[in-house]
Amino acid sequence: MRAEFNAIHEELLAAIGELDQLTQESEPNQSAVASARARLSKASGKRRAMFDMACNYLNKTAAPADAETLRGLRDLNAAQLKASTAHIGAWGLRQLVADWPGYVRTAAPMRQSMRDLIAADRKTLLPMLDRAGG
Repeated sequence: MRAEFNAIHEELLAAIGELDQLTQESEPNQSAVASARARLSKASGKRRAMFDMACNYLNKTAAPADAETLRGLRDLNAAQLKASTAHIGAWGLRQLVADWPGYVRTAAPMRQSMRDLIAADRKTLLPMLDRAGG
């Protein structure tokens, strides 16, 4: 499972990096931004599915302290998903083209929150999987 997580993390970080680069431009490249957002969304969905699978696996074997940590990670993931869904809903392609500086300003914290989830996976979830033999 670790190898799959690592591959998904790399895919996600590549998409985040691509959007980092695109948002440095003074004007949006609509097709490039749309493609990068689609790649980010796809990679994020893969990560969520893998995260859920890992949590379900760990819930069967987790020590009480790990079970509490898992609940915290699930809460963090749920909050990020809610924020991401709201962001995507508010910033469709038409809206981001109309207010590129506003999009750039609000998208940066969203990308950072995704980096934070990857860091939490690597710091907490993956070692738990290693201990559980997953």
